[in-house]
Amino acid sequence: MVRYVGLEQLVADSADGYYAALLESTHGWYEDSATPWPWLTYFVRLLAEAYRRFGSRLADEQLAGTKQERVREFVLDQAPAVFRVADVRSALPGVSDPTIRLVLNELRKLGYLAADGVGRSARWRRVRPE
Repeated sequence: MVRYVGLEQLVADSADGYYAALLESTHGWYEDSATPWPWLTYFVRLLAEAYRRFGSRLADEQLAGTKQERVREFVLDQAPAVFRVADVRSALPGVSDPTIRLVLNELRKLGYLAADGVGRSARWRRVRPE
């Protein structure tokens, strides 16, 4: 479930633009001719980008289907050959551990996965169904 887009990551991704806008906004501050507009322009563009990313993620999530379908698709198509529940959790934020375990156990019963170990230390690996 998409809840937000972190502005701090967007600022980090555009650090050069951030500092350039701050510098431009402070020129002439000692002469009382500084203007906040360069920084405000940067910030509004940042908000617009955050809004765009949020909408894009929301649309992707809605197209992805149910949470169980998303887990199934990730495990079978995108996860490494050997992975842990924590890998799925970090790749699919908003999907609960019980949902992840439910799908993993279903795929194990169908012969698509095998579990090496139990509990938190369990590693899952893809296998070919018989």
